[in-house]
Amino acid sequence: MSDPNPRAARLRMKMAEEGLGAVVLTHPHDVRYATGYHSILERWTQQEPFAGAIVFADEAKPAILVIPEANLGIVAVLNRDAPVCSFDEIRTFDMLNFCEVSRYVDPDRKGGQLAEDAMALAGSIRGECRGDIVAAIGAALADHGMAGKRIGFDSHRISAGIAGGLPHEFSDCLDLLMRVRVVKTAQELATYRKVGVMADRVIAHAGSLLGPGVDWNDVQAGICDFMVRNGVVPVDEGAMLFGGSYEDDEFIPDLFRTTGNRALREGDIVILETQGVLDGFWIDINRTAVVGRASEDYRRLHDILRDAFLMMVDRLRPGVSTSTLPMIGYEHLKSKGVATPEKLLVVAHGIGLMPLEIPLPFPATGLAGVKQGFVMEEDMLVSLDSLFFGAKLGPCHMENVYAVTSGAPEPMYATPLQLIETAREAEPALG
Repeated sequence: MSDPNPRAARLRMKMAEEGLGAVVLTHPHDVRYATGYHSILERWTQQEPFAGAIVFADEAKPAILVIPEANLGIVAVLNRDAPVCSFDEIRTFDMLNFCEVSRYVDPDRKGGQLAEDAMALAGSIRGECRGDIVAAIGAALADHGMAGKRIGFDSHRISAGIAGGLPHEFSDCLDLLMRVRVVKTAQELATYRKVGVMADRVIAHAGSLLGPGVDWNDVQAGICDFMVRNGVVPVDEGAMLFGGSYEDDEFIPDLFRTTGNRALREGDIVILETQGVLDGFWIDINRTAVVGRASEDYRRLHDILRDAFLMMVDRLRPGVSTSTLPMIGYEHLKSKGVATPEKLLVVAHGIGLMPLEIPLPFPATGLAGVKQGFVMEEDMLVSLDSLFFGAKLGPCHMENVYAVTSGAPEPMYATPLQLIETAREAEPALG
């Protein structure tokens, strides 16, 4: 058996509470959580899964990784420097004709270390290579005596696909997995601290790109380039969220990810929310910037929001519901005479393999995610997002991720919660 996997151990604990004999996971986030396995194929965003994981409630049973036979090399690469991918048994299946072609030996190609590492994994393979992932999962469950047992699935289609050959009691385990993943292991927290260091670098770079005459599209491209060169996968080609749009001289703060149609000008407000994935975990840091120098009134507004934010941060404690946080911010803005404090948007959410991890029953991203909220537990990573959509002086936004501890919350980002003011001149265009 492999070394204990603390994530799988937490999953088993929650499975016992639900009375599940096993869980079958095929969503990329769940497979990565349970085994550490991931590949470029998951970024194709196909509806059909390219990998699976089976975790049994009985610790004596093996943790099973289900992958295309041709992807053994990917596992070897993942585990080259450290045991990133954890499993006790591998089940394989054919993916298109990749696996079929890879079985032919090319006499003109010399095998290297990667080929040796991949072949070494062959000893973990059980059973024959099946024609598809459903057949491979069904065979693995049958071989381990799961017929007639209660099994959790994160995809009903997998359950339906094996039902004819392996009768079982289906249980939807999506909500279970969210409750499992939202509390982090010590290893995950250590990884996110490293992610936080990169997040600070990304937001600093974003601020350095701003200045009068700068094109917003160039800013986004510059941030995207910086991320990619530092191992961060941007949220998309825009690399970040933009909290508003300039339409001629009017700033519309309620729009996100809208294309800027003019160069930045002195006094423009820019919401910098850089988002991307590093080592499987999401960066989600937000600061407000002003091109040039901010007015004293706007600086005061930012400081009021920052103080409200810090009051909410102090409530990120075990046993406290996230539903109590928005009122703290609202009351502070109201007490300081800020117009329409109702325009303050506050969301506290878990973060990890997904940017929004809310441990509430599906669907969790509706109003209940804020109004009902969830009770925080020690070792949760909570992202506190505070955005004021003010119209008189302009919007103001800040967001940080914190680890919930037995005492004060631990910030994952070190970038100060202060207004970014910049006056960098635009560089001359090339050509």
